[in-house]
Amino acid sequence: MASRNFFTDQFGRQTIFKVPNGPLIGWGVFGAASMMALTPRNAGLLKSLSKGCLILWALGETFRGDSRFRRSVGAATLLRQVTGGEDPAANKAGGSSRP
Repeated sequence: MASRNFFTDQFGRQTIFKVPNGPLIGWGVFGAASMMALTPRNAGLLKSLSKGCLILWALGETFRGDSRFRRSVGAATLLRQVTGGEDPAANKAGGSSRP
């Protein structure tokens, strides 16, 4: 029963998957655009915008998430981004970003 409550909102509806909101869409659009940018300057700007959107989404989920699961995912994402985690959409090569 406890695990069920972890994935449901106060009305008992599952909240694992929801329609993406604005910041999450912005993260995807800016991340994809950063991979197609023609100059490093534009790529850097778009990566920053992508990361900003992801941080904004994580803040929203952490403090206003519908379930404990979504709040946990938001907090983990926020922690990863604030502590220097790389935006997955910004990794052009698809490999590890470590040297």
